[in-house]
This record gives sequence, C-alpha cells and structure tokens, in this order.
Amino acid sequence: MNKHRFRYITSIFERKSFEHENLNGIRAISILSVVIYHVWVTVKQIVHSEYEFVNLFLGALSSGVDFFFLLSGFLIYGGLRREFDKNGKINIKDFFVKRSLRIFPAYYFALFILYSFKRFQLSKFDIHSIKDPAAIAMFENIRAGLSNVWVDALYLTDILKVPVVYDGGWSLSIEEHFYLVLPFFCVFFFFRINLISRLSVYILGFSFALFNRYSVSYPIANLDAVYQLYCRFDSILYGMLVYEMYHLFPWQTLLIRYKQFWSFILLFFSFSLIIWMHQIDSSSAFAIVFRPTLVSIGFGILMYFSFFIKPITSFFSWSFFRPFARLGYTAYLWHIIVIPIVAIKVTPIVLKNQNMLSAVYAFLYVIFFTFLISWIVYLIIELPFLRIKEKLVHPIKIQ
Repeated sequence: MNKHRFRYITSIFERKSFEHENLNGIRAISILSVVIYHVWVTVKQIVHSEYEFVNLFLGALSSGVDFFFLLSGFLIYGGLRREFDKNGKINIKDFFVKRSLRIFPAYYFALFILYSFKRFQLSKFDIHSIKDPAAIAMFENIRAGLSNVWVDALYLTDILKVPVVYDGGWSLSIEEHFYLVLPFFCVFFFFRINLISRLSVYILGFSFALFNRYSVSYPIANLDAVYQLYCRFDSILYGMLVYEMYHLFPWQTLLIRYKQFWSFILLFFSFSLIIWMHQIDSSSAFAIVFRPTLVSIGFGILMYFSFFIKPITSFFSWSFFRPFARLGYTAYLWHIIVIPIVAIKVTPIVLKNQNMLSAVYAFLYVIFFTFLISWIVYLIIELPFLRIKEKLVHPIKIQ
C-alpha cells in the first residue's frame, strides 16, 4: 500500500488545521448518544436496569440530536457570518453547492441501500400467512414507507406525517429546510440589523417554537412536536446564538469581576440543566415541550466554554473523538441500517442474559459495526465529494 493510499484510508484520524478539536468532541458525543439511544429503544423491552436513573438517562439520549442541531447552527451560521464580514456579501450559489456536496451523496446512497434492504425484507414474507396483527401492521407500514420514498428523497419527513423509508430523516429534513432559508434571511435582513435587534429575533424564534410544541403536546404528549419543523428549529437558533456570543464576546476578553466564579456558576447551571433533562421521562409532555429548550441552553453554555476553559477544552479535544466526529454524518445515516442487521447476532445474547451487561454488549457491538461500515462508506462515497468541496473553497478556521 503506497503512502498516498494509506493517508486516504486513515484520514479520519488526521488532525486538520482549520478545525477546532473541541467541536470534534461535541460531534462525536452527539452521534454516540444517538446510536446508544436507538439501541436502547430496541433492547429496553427485554433489558431493564434496577436503577431507574440509568433507564431515564438512556431513554433521554435522543438529546444528541439537539446537540447536532446546536453544532450545525454554530458552524453554518458562523461560516456565513465570517464570509459576510469579510466580503460584505454571501455567495449563495457556492453555499448551496458546498452543502449539496456535503449532504446529498451520502444521504441518497444510504436511502438507496435502505430502500433496497426493506424491499428485499418485504419480499421474503407472505403477509397472508402471518396471523399476528402487530406483525401485519409492521409489514404494512414498511410497504407504505416504500411507496412514500419520494417523501424521503425530497426531505419532507418533517412536514408530511406518513410512513417513510428512513425513519431518522426528520432531523435531516429540519436542517435542510432551515438552511434553504438561512443564507437569504441573513444577507437580506439578519446581518443588516444590530445585535439588540438580532437578539429580539432570536427570542421571537425561541418563543415561537416553544409555543408550537406546547400547543401540540401539552398536557397530552404528542410526538408530532418532536418531528415537525415548526416545533424543533429552535435548537439550531440556539447554536447560532452561541456563535454570536463566541464571536462577539469571547470569555478571555470580557472585563468582569470574579470571572472564575462566574464561569463556575454558569457551568454548574449548564450541567444541572443537562442532568435534570436526562432524568425525566422522555415520553412525557413536559419533556417533549421543554427539553429541547433546556437541553439547548445547557449544551450551548457548555459549547461556549469548551473554547475557553482548559479542562473542558482538553476533554472535548481528546483525539479519541476525532474519528467518530469525521464519521458522524455517515454514522447517523447508517446506524439505523446497522441495528436490525446486527440484531441477528445480538438478540440471542440479550435474551439469554437479560441484564445491563448484555445491553452494554449490544451498545458496543452496534457502535463497532456502525463505525466500521461508516468508515468504508465514508471513504467510497463521502470523502471524494468532501475533497471536491474543499477544492472549491478551502475551509478557514473559525475565528
């Protein structure tokens, strides 16, 4: 194997000069949280910890999606802000070309594989020979999803409430719709108003999303408030606000008394919110309505200080996180496909030993194979297009 090929294969481990390593840690923790959550949803009917705080914590790890939204808002908005500050304008065409090269190849390849897998799965069963109503309903749902693949393909799963092929596509659709609007919104309005006015817009956006979740899912829990664009875009807004604070008010430049004390108070508040939101029933109306807001505030404070407080920076910058961060997007796409495949191997073990040790085995097994498959897909599908994107415009480190 020549040196060039070896570097290509091992590129997920390389440090890049234009990256902040702490953001790699945030991205890695986000994807690991989501993978563990979906494995837990699969095995929790069999395995149940005797410690309720463990059950609540694992059941709340869908919060990794909020961390993803927060990070996306920070990075995408930050890129637009820096371009506008430098050039006085935004090249909207280049923005959409770059986003397309980053998102579409990996997504449509995963959608094609999942669609093919579900069609094959459906062809192996004669629905007329199945007597279990739950099994019949499951296969009818798969059949309906296959007929609605156009909803997946057009990123409409956050708007249309129908069975689809890729059940995790709602979060990708929310981001896609948000970024269809964001550059126009910024260049024609948001970047032309002062900070106080921008803060007013943020507050209005946060309130609008929170009100929508409340009206949909309180006091009776309704998962529509989890998956719909008009209810969940505020976590991205919080990410944008974190960039504003990072860019305009870096902690080391603030002239305030007792800075160490105040950083401790803010971090204590952040950790308190995060722990609290991971110790409430994630299916409750309260969690559905208020958790995205409170988790985003907690994660946002933590993200801000990850640039400035050395112990936090060091933790999130741990090189162990780097390959998981590189594969974060691909892993998010593929873990949904990996879980049912590896369930053939994992399920007998979980059934035989119905304890948390077997659940941990399932977590590690799925993480390993998600990592392995994502690595292969990343090298074949995603990385070539990323290199084209970087040739079009070389990334500049966040300042």
